Amino acid sequence: MDTKSKNRHKLGIVLILGVILLATVIVLGNYNTFYKNAKKEQDSLTQNYRTSESFMKTFIRDCYVLYSKESGNEYNVKFLDDYYPEFDEKFNRQIAYMNYQVQDANGEVIDGYRSNRDSWKKVKDTELADYALGIKISFDKNGEIKIDQVMGTEVTKQEAVLKILTSNLPEKIFEYEDESEIENISPKDRTYYFMMTEAKLNAYVMRVYPITSMVGNAAVYTILTLILLVAFLAWLIPIKKDLHTGDEKIFHVPFEIAIATGITGISLIFSYLGELITHAKGNVWPIDFLVWFVFFAVMYWVSGCVRQIRLLGVKEYVKKRVLLIWIWRRFGNGIRGGIRWCKNKIEAFYHSLDQFNFKEKNNKIILKIVLFNFAILLVICSFWYYGIAGLIVYSVILFLILQKYFNDLRKKYALLLEATNKIADGNLDVEIEGDLGVFSPFRNEIQKIQTGFKKAVKEEVKSQRMKTELITNVSHDLKTPLTAIITYVNLLKDEKDEEKRKDYIDILERKSMRLKVLIEDLFEISKASSQNVKLNLMNVDIVNLFKQVKFELEDKFEEKGLEFRTTFPEEKVILCLDSQKTYRIFENLLNNIVKYALPGTRVYVEIEKTEKDVFIRLKNISATELTFNPEEITERFVRGDESRNTEGSGLGLAIVKSFVGLQGGSFHIETEADLFKAEIRWALPGEETVKQET
Repeated sequence: MDTKSKNRHKLGIVLILGVILLATVIVLGNYNTFYKNAKKEQDSLTQNYRTSESFMKTFIRDCYVLYSKESGNEYNVKFLDDYYPEFDEKFNRQIAYMNYQVQDANGEVIDGYRSNRDSWKKVKDTELADYALGIKISFDKNGEIKIDQVMGTEVTKQEAVLKILTSNLPEKIFEYEDESEIENISPKDRTYYFMMTEAKLNAYVMRVYPITSMVGNAAVYTILTLILLVAFLAWLIPIKKDLHTGDEKIFHVPFEIAIATGITGISLIFSYLGELITHAKGNVWPIDFLVWFVFFAVMYWVSGCVRQIRLLGVKEYVKKRVLLIWIWRRFGNGIRGGIRWCKNKIEAFYHSLDQFNFKEKNNKIILKIVLFNFAILLVICSFWYYGIAGLIVYSVILFLILQKYFNDLRKKYALLLEATNKIADGNLDVEIEGDLGVFSPFRNEIQKIQTGFKKAVKEEVKSQRMKTELITNVSHDLKTPLTAIITYVNLLKDEKDEEKRKDYIDILERKSMRLKVLIEDLFEISKASSQNVKLNLMNVDIVNLFKQVKFELEDKFEEKGLEFRTTFPEEKVILCLDSQKTYRIFENLLNNIVKYALPGTRVYVEIEKTEKDVFIRLKNISATELTFNPEEITERFVRGDESRNTEGSGLGLAIVKSFVGLQGGSFHIETEADLFKAEIRWALPGEETVKQET
């Protein structure tokens, strides 16, 4: 460095010293102002305190303390020690600032202390006027308290306060203690004198409000402003590069040491700020100049050390100036293992927050979080002033963790929201991919919703298709006989041949009956669907009823060449049913066999009685290939013969299903190749069958 550069560098050092000196002079120049403000605040508080309840009640408490000491009453001593130990503590602090004397009912001195006179010489009432505060308090033989005399500079206010206190003794002195309890420990036949000189009174009151604690916000804000100013100039001055300052070795201190020194300096200066300003009553001593000059020099130095971030860049600064990085390089392997262990534990704890089950209490997880946070705060608080820095670091880390956790929740919520939006748009096959964390229980619920929607959509599609087919089929089945009727009516009008007219009339009768049956069936199924059917319940032997129906249709079976194989219980099977509706059920099932069974085949009928149920099963071989859906064949106007060549309304099995359901049973159909199976199940009644009509 040449001579010119050295001179510029010296100028830079002088400028730095000038900044530090300026901050020091500003603080010291305000010493007297800070002290006067503190003194003014103290005088105001002490003046109010001299006439306050807080101060005057101490003398009444002293009476009880002195009585417990001189009387030797164990109950009194124990009561005050157990419930009001602060009475004795305050008396011991106060005794150094006052004279006192205790007299009995005869005026004899029992106890006392007088710093400038004979303590055992009886105090006269007139002596109270010699003090800045003189109080005489007496208790009669019943323990009733009385303020006999108050003398001093503010006698009026003090006497008024004492009288208020004695009139509300339990409330004001003993904090709502039972009045009878106060009577038990109250002094009896005693007179107490308390005397304080002006000097002692002021000393005692100032002890309550020390001037060191009166240094106000003005001093604090001034110093904080100067700290910021010095720190700012520590960054600003080195910008002038020809001063060649800001990169000296003194500023190459590790980051942690610089910050710890700064925090320590600030903590110490504010801890002893009151003593610094008031120890010489606002005057400046050389030691004060030294303290503040060193303090601001440290603040400049700390800021200069941190400024290295600007010179080196964050990455390079961390490598060269952060002590932890140096420790990491030297002891990295061991630290890595410890960090890895801590990281695993923290991650396990972090992911455990995803295990909330909103259907159950989660007290264990909540307790884990609270205890974990408590442990960290306990460690931080153990470092006292340095704990402030630790608390800042912890708050930053906690913010980052909560931010990450919130972002994870937001991403998982976005996955969930995306899936629900797709479902809302009609995509019922969408799958939620990825970890949902705390929202995992909703995955199963959404899958249930998808399944329910699919089922509802399937049912709706089926319903719409069935409605369309119903309209088509009922139109076809009603139109066919109606068309025939219209045709033959027209033929009948012009036909002269009696034989042909007779044939036409027979055909019209069959077609009209066909139309009637169709309409009646449609009416029956309509009533059954709307539950508008009246059941006449009675005890019915279903085996006998089935035989009766089969017998009435025997001609049709013989014509078709159908051979029945029946298996019936030996005993009667009695059920509480509507006999007409049950007859119709059996009739429709057997007619269905007549229409669709393969001629010359066997039909199997089985009635089985179990402990709880009765089953009626019918099996036959179909004459045509069974291509229909067994679940839909019992719907209205659905027929196994899709070409509708056979005579029938398509309502037979629908009526069977409705009538069975109305009577508390179940009906279902199965097909196996060309084998048609129908089964009815009714539950057996209890011991008493239903005999009344519904």
